[in-house]
Amino acid sequence: MAKKYGVTVPQLCIRYDIQLGMIVLPKTANPEHMKINADLGFVISGEDMEALKNVEKIRDYGEHGGFPVFGGKM
Repeated sequence: MAKKYGVTVPQLCIRYDIQLGMIVLPKTANPEHMKINADLGFVISGEDMEALKNVEKIRDYGEHGGFPVFGGKM
């Protein structure tokens, strides 16, 4: 879907969260990534927002499943 909008996957994720009404705090120490992450001059269509909302959830995070954020404990 990022290709469809001509953006990076992180840009798509940031825009998605913003359109959901969330406050987004992307983390990077790379100045180029900061610029790219801030370039959000696009809007995800309603149809694509619904598709993203319905993406199949990851059920097994393998060895990282013990972390609360991945183990569904948060």
